[in-house]
Parts: sequence; structure tokens; C-alpha cells
Amino acid sequence: MTVEISDPVFTTLRLNPNGPLFLDSHVNRLERAYTALFDTAPKIDMDDLERSLSIISQNRELPCLVRIQVHRDGEVAMIPRPLETYESSIHLITQPLPSGIKDQARYKQGDWEAYSNTRKNAIMNGGDAALLVDQGSIIDGDTFTPLFAFGDGEFVIPDPMMGAVESITLGKLAHYFGKRIRINQRKVTMAELSVCLDALAVGTGIGIRRIASIDGTTLQSDLEAGLENILCEIEDKGFIEGLS
Repeated sequence: MTVEISDPVFTTLRLNPNGPLFLDSHVNRLERAYTALFDTAPKIDMDDLERSLSIISQNRELPCLVRIQVHRDGEVAMIPRPLETYESSIHLITQPLPSGIKDQARYKQGDWEAYSNTRKNAIMNGGDAALLVDQGSIIDGDTFTPLFAFGDGEFVIPDPMMGAVESITLGKLAHYFGKRIRINQRKVTMAELSVCLDALAVGTGIGIRRIASIDGTTLQSDLEAGLENILCEIEDKGFIEGLS
């Protein structure tokens, strides 16, 4: 994945009929990415952002996705696009992690073409989305974070320091549930999927979906593993719709 230092950093949020979802968190991640890559803090006017998002909401079918990007010169641009629809359970196809830094969390920068290509390849091979792997370890999803349930009530996401992108949706979900759930961050290998009890895909565009299979192998869906309770509550509360 070739990225020029001058390429803009970006984040993609969900714009619901009742407003943007998790706007403050998206802007915070955007500011941290800009500062890390350009060694200076960006000047992002929240009032301008909210006005622009309001204009978009009046001219687009909602919900939709909006990419907010900040160029090195400080210019802010917004690019709306339709929100794709998914079944409640999705099927993943593994794809190699795009090249780049592998010993720290990644920021969204540039055209993101390498990640888009993993999604296209997954769809061509009969999947809904791509699960990104490197040397036998699960690193990330193409536009989501995988959340796994193992024995003894352990919920796990792959260690972000192995090259994943920070998930805004997962972070807000963890905050919503507070001490009721604990999500560990550690290395997750493909071999461990044989003892995985349940799994979810969590992301801005994909929402929160059960992972039904990976590379054609059906995953367990143990209703006692704990993820079913999470899924039911967030659906009842309208978490992704911004109602909770």
C-alpha cells in the first residue's frame, strides 16, 4: 500500500436522520491521525462540520456514510456515499493484510485502495467482506473490527498494535456496556477459530453483524457465549441508529 505523506487523513462516519453518529469520536481520531502524520495539530471547526453535515442530510437519502478528510494544508472535505445493506449474518473471506506498518495501529490515509481491493476480492470469492490476516494471525477487517467470544466468557479483538485501525464503533460499544463486558486485546490466530464460540463484525458501515463463516467454514453461534446478549440489546436500544 503506497501512501504519500501529503495524502489526506480521513474518517468515515454514519449520518443518521437524527444526526451524525459518534461525531466527536471520529473528529478526535482524525485529529490524532493528522498530528501523528503531519507533526502539527489540525484546525477543525466543529460548527462548520455540523453545518456541512446538516446540508448533506437534506440532500441525501439517510442513513448514509460521509468521509471527512483533512489535507495537509488544513483543507477539510466531505464526501457522502450510500450506506450498503447487509444480512444479519455475514460471510468473510481471508485476504492478506495490505502492506504498511505492522507494529502499531494504523491511521486512515490516502485513497485506501488496497483495503478496497481486499473487499472486492472477498466478494469475487463469494464473501460479503474481507478478514485481513498476516502470518497466520487475524489483524483486522477491511472496514470493521472482528470481535470473538472464546471460553470462560472471554471477548477478544486482535491486538491493534499488529496493524489494525482503531474502531470508533467498538470503542463506543465498550463504553456503553461499561463493566458489564470486558474486551481483551491480544494476538488471535486462525487456528483459534476452531474453538471460537461466536463472533461479530463491528464497524461504521457494516454495523454490528454476526460472522457466520470464514473461508467457507461455519463458525459456532453459541447463544450462551455472551455476544447474543450484546447483539440483542444494541438492536433493541437503536445503538447504531443513534437512539441510545
